[in-house]
Formats: sequence, C-alpha cells, structure tokens
Amino acid sequence: GDPRRPVAWEGSGGGFSWQFGRPEHQEAAVAAYLSRTAGLPPAASFNASNRAYPDMSAVAVEGTSESAPTVAGIFSLLIDARLNAGLPPLGPLGPRIYEVARAFPGEAFDDVATGNTKTSCATGFPATKGWDPATGWGRPRWPGLLEHFGSDESIRGRAAVRSR
Repeated sequence: GDPRRPVAWEGSGGGFSWQFGRPEHQEAAVAAYLSRTAGLPPAASFNASNRAYPDMSAVAVEGTSESAPTVAGIFSLLIDARLNAGLPPLGPLGPRIYEVARAFPGEAFDDVATGNTKTSCATGFPATKGWDPATGWGRPRWPGLLEHFGSDESIRGRAAVRSR
C-alpha cells in the first residue's frame, strides 16, 4: 500500500484486557472510541471497562513481533537524547503518550484511521480518527517524538497553561 496512507493490519491483536483494569490516562480516549464507533465486536467478546491496547503502533509488516521492538528502539533513542541533554529518563510512558497525543494531534503520531482487526472473525475493532484498538494513537513520527518526549518543554508549557 501507500506508506503515506497506512491501513491497520487485520491480524492485529489489539483490544481490551480481560484481567487488567483501565488506567486513568486511558479513560477519555477509550470512552470516546467506544461511544462513537459502530461495528464493534459483540459486547460479550471483550471487556470494555479494562485496559485497552495498543497505545501506539509501528505499523509493522507482521504485527507486535516487529512493532514492539521497533517502538522500544525508538524510545531508547529518545531516552539517550534526554540523557545527553542532562534530562532524566522518561519513566512510565503511558500517561505521557496519551497527554501528547491529545494535546498535539498529528505531531508525535500519525493517526491510522483505516482498517479493522477482524482477522478471520465477522467483526473486529475498526480503526478510527483518534485512539483505537487497531493502532492506538497511530504510528510514531520522529520529529514530534523528539520534541515532546526528548524534552520536557511542551509538557511544562501545558502545565503552565492549566495552572492559570
């Protein structure tokens, strides 16, 4: 396909955990997806109140086996940039991924709004605008990741605006 218009892989294992509760930082994004998306799998086939995944996707050829190490490598480069700039490591990424994706749409992640995780099932989780269980917030964009994860300026700026 066209790399400028990625499509979610239908073999994606994205969805909802049966075991782990949903963290606070996911609440708004996941609730929005569930309330606005038609064509979801039957409600009994997933636990809509638990942790949703993925948070982002490398949109790799063979799914998690390739995208997970790719994303880990990207974040190791970001941590290296931070350490070389005298900044601390990032710590837990989940809350920051969601904050950056909401505050700066399209800067750190390219949204993937086409495709479905249905594999061989009748229904799956459709990719949509914003967060979805097919590709999370989308695929990483290095310039935006470096700006929003390689430094703390954009996050500090948002904190200053919120405190006014």
